[in-house]
Amino acid sequence: MASKTSKSGQNGEQHPETESTEAQFPELTVQAEGTANRLRRVDESSQTDCLETVEVELVIEHEIDSLDEWKDLIDPTFRKNRRTGNKGAIIDGLLDRVEGHYRRQSSSKVEADWDLTVTGSSVAWRRLFMEFYQLRGEGYDRAAKTVIRLRQLVNADLAGTNAALAALELVNQYDIDGATDSLVSEVAESTSAE
Repeated sequence: MASKTSKSGQNGEQHPETESTEAQFPELTVQAEGTANRLRRVDESSQTDCLETVEVELVIEHEIDSLDEWKDLIDPTFRKNRRTGNKGAIIDGLLDRVEGHYRRQSSSKVEADWDLTVTGSSVAWRRLFMEFYQLRGEGYDRAAKTVIRLRQLVNADLAGTNAALAALELVNQYDIDGATDSLVSEVAESTSAE
């Protein structure tokens, strides 16, 4: 980050001015809706610890501000033949950002019954992987890796139409060979629903 100092006022004091040289992180938002078990103490004045579990419906919308937060919250494991992202762990990360104490979703034997999506424009999805991730290679190689990651997020139902569009745009721009059926299907479903 660049920093400048400038003279301010008549007393000759110097005040730092900051000028951002870093690109702004793409606008991506996690949206989650589901049921959670909220834990609360029954009697604050009692010497006996007693917690009550209350089932609550929650709708959470959280804007991701940085690549570190993306990695911390979504934490996708981009491995072939493996599940991309742990839904319960993502819900836990969101619940940690909400006031109150909630039962962990990732330690439950039953998979979390939540609607969970990361939304953003197709430009935001492209920028996330092409500019912010430290993917090895240049041009075609980075684009091919980005397409794989976007496809995995779409197939895991963590990302929707705009992520699929971003991947298809990269496929066309860099003439990438690979399966695009799930991406085309996602876009077709979205347009037929309108």
